[in-house]
Amino acid sequence: MEPRRTQEQNIARINSILNKHPEFPLEEDTMNSCFNILVWNCRGAGNNTFRNTFSELVNTYHLDVVALLETKFYISSMGMFFNNKGFTSASYVDPIGKAGRIWLLWDPGQGKVTTTHITNQVIHATISKYPFEEWLLSAVYASPNPRSRESLWHDMESFAGSVQTPWLVAGGLNDPVNSSERKSTSPETDANRNREFIDRVNNCNLLDKGSSGQKFTWTKGSQGIANTQKRLDRALCNAEWRALFPEGMVQNLPRTYSDHSPILICVFGMPNHVPRSKPLRLEAAWMLDPSFPELVS
Repeated sequence: MEPRRTQEQNIARINSILNKHPEFPLEEDTMNSCFNILVWNCRGAGNNTFRNTFSELVNTYHLDVVALLETKFYISSMGMFFNNKGFTSASYVDPIGKAGRIWLLWDPGQGKVTTTHITNQVIHATISKYPFEEWLLSAVYASPNPRSRESLWHDMESFAGSVQTPWLVAGGLNDPVNSSERKSTSPETDANRNREFIDRVNNCNLLDKGSSGQKFTWTKGSQGIANTQKRLDRALCNAEWRALFPEGMVQNLPRTYSDHSPILICVFGMPNHVPRSKPLRLEAAWMLDPSFPELVS
């Protein structure tokens, strides 16, 4: 299958977005670069299971920025661990009592990150990576408490009025959009809350980036027919961010350590080393085919 655009066409396309003169084209290395962000409601970061899972995510997806939500732990106790993984810079809101908050970690060698505003539900930061213009990242942990969540969206709407740059919002927003983002045997009781969430997003001039991978990003602990699943974690962006990064993609990764899926955001598109689909699994019926042993060998 032929690619949709040649390398030269891709470079010309980015040049046009950046309003760069064609006499000064982008280097081809720019097209091969990546900038990957992980946003994860990890539900606790102070144990070896988290460390092992986090290390695997970093090694597999080559992460540049990480936002961890509901850490339920103090980051000062894990500074050396994150430094060894390349995340030598951080902004954070440590937990209050048993209520977890937000850690924003980054590798300064992969781009410049400057925190501009922090509350207990959001960290706003500007990100610069040559040759693209500066853009805004907001890592969000929307409180389960309705009054606190209302305060978050009130602040977000006010903040949106001052945003003049490309803007990406990602994290645990704790609201599905409609019944298709919910799987449960219990009656739907969130219709009004869903509509209010949609209104809030629209008031901020944000668009859902969509996602591949897991349809639901959160599951309740019960098994079988009583299990409840929802899409509570997502990435939103404004039109300027979508135009700046037209190849940007979001993938909901499988749940392992936490009951929330990690959300992977590949700003420049999904690189070749990132798994795009589920691994191949052996089906017993294949072994009934006489040609199967020869095929395997």
